Amino acid sequence: MSYLILFYQFAKFGLLCFGGGYMLIPLFIAEFVGEGKLLTPERFGNLVSVSQVTPGPVGINAATFIGFIQNHFWGALVATCGLVFPTLILAGFAVSLIKRYQETALLKGILYGARLAAVALIFYAVTVFLELSVFPAGLPWKFISTGFENFRFSISGTVIMALSCLCIAKFKISTTKVIIGSAILGAVMYPFIG
Repeated sequence: MSYLILFYQFAKFGLLCFGGGYMLIPLFIAEFVGEGKLLTPERFGNLVSVSQVTPGPVGINAATFIGFIQNHFWGALVATCGLVFPTLILAGFAVSLIKRYQETALLKGILYGARLAAVALIFYAVTVFLELSVFPAGLPWKFISTGFENFRFSISGTVIMALSCLCIAKFKISTTKVIIGSAILGAVMYPFIG
């Protein structure tokens, strides 16, 4: 893939990045994940998991990794710059417009709609992670028409997810420590369930 096309792909994602890096996950999935594409769902899940442990936003880490797979070092640099470039340009422009028109119904409506779309895309990302960890045979509602004969439920995945939520919400443990702890638990439990 040429550097120009790689830059264009990620610049397109950068233009659509309302709501943070998790909003980019469905876009990355549509473009790069699946049969005959660059990444398998499992490899993409691993990529996002590693992106959480490494410093930096998940969107930039994922863009860097995908660019590296495409064209090594220069691909990583081009993909990362492509993702960030539109934001740098549009952020200054948006701030001046928001300050000027922040009380208008049109701007309030645009921001409201963008937030709702971001929530929907983040929810979609959550379902992808549920399929990769808790429901490895697919989410239950995906095979209602065919019955539940292929249904598998990962108890260990559910336990790790529940403990992670409890540690963050109830005990206010840092997310970094929770991710590292979850990775250790997964490594310990996987030989028994994998």
